[in-house]
Amino acid sequence: MLRKRQSIRADPDALAGLAETEGVPDVLYLWRTPVFGIKLERVPAFLVPRLAEMASEVPATDLGRRIYYERTHCLLVLASVYSDTDPAGFDLNEPPAGAERHLGEVLGQAFHQGCSVADIALAVGLPPDRVVVIGKRTIRGTGWLSRITDPKLA
Repeated sequence: MLRKRQSIRADPDALAGLAETEGVPDVLYLWRTPVFGIKLERVPAFLVPRLAEMASEVPATDLGRRIYYERTHCLLVLASVYSDTDPAGFDLNEPPAGAERHLGEVLGQAFHQGCSVADIALAVGLPPDRVVVIGKRTIRGTGWLSRITDPKLA
């Protein structure tokens, strides 16, 4: 049985096997990334398959490791901030409130680090178009929007 503080050097197949036999916890308290071996704490289980996949999308160099590390942490912070936020409370007819502005700051950092709208949407559990709406309301500048909508700039 998976204990609360047990470490998982997870590949998604191992998690799938655990899900069938013992159940996977909502949060993995210690997880090592499969390619770079980076230790991460308090990783939402639903992000593990995507984080494992992302590791193979960057080169196996120091720069690739740094890019992966930054993007991974952005997604973990997004998931954490979003879990403490009530998106139903966002009034799109009013200026952004504190919680929405804070989410927008974290969204801006994720876009700055090169996270895709799909990855961000996965981390926060919102449809991609809703992520863009919140971003438009809360992120200063519009460079991030042109980067995600123009494939030549991505």
